Amino acid sequence: MAKEPDDFVLRYLREIRAKQDVQGTILEQVQKRVEDLYKISTHTLGVAVTAHERYESLEARVENLSERLERLEAKQ
Repeated sequence: MAKEPDDFVLRYLREIRAKQDVQGTILEQVQKRVEDLYKISTHTLGVAVTAHERYESLEARVENLSERLERLEAKQ
């Protein structure tokens, strides 16, 4: 009878360990997904910033060309 409580406790400890292993695996997967989302979001933001900078540059060039055209037309 003395062995029964020890076996009982050991069985529950093994079950707890197994569940912790599963949770550890799940946590690793979640961490990997978070890292992937971070990489994707920073890349996407970088692309958006680059596109916005290009847009502003083109807008400035169009405005400059428009002003030059107006000056040329005013001279005629």
